[in-house]
Amino acid sequence: MGLKLQMFFVIASVLTFIFVIKKIQKHGLNIDDAIVWILWSIVLLIVSVFPSIPTLISKKLGFMSTSNFIFCLFIFFLYIMLFNQTTQISKLKEKQKDLIQKLSIKDYKNNKE
Repeated sequence: MGLKLQMFFVIASVLTFIFVIKKIQKHGLNIDDAIVWILWSIVLLIVSVFPSIPTLISKKLGFMSTSNFIFCLFIFFLYIMLFNQTTQISKLKEKQKDLIQKLSIKDYKNNKE
């Protein structure tokens, strides 16, 4: 990896980390959601500073090239995020259903009286 590309990745990972911290402070981003992004930015920083780590891991796992391993890692991260968001949406749908039922019962009782 060239020095320019390595510096770009270091700056991008640090900016990602700062962006997530600012979102937590100013906009009340949920800590549970932010932890994944903080860990991801730390992993990106480590990979940027030590590019030999993904090369070593990709060779140990049998990937033909390091870029294939990096793509696989990104896809795995996206699957984790997708699964996390799917579970959150499912919980919100259940809460919405409960609220609608409670409001309907309350409205029915108010109209009955």
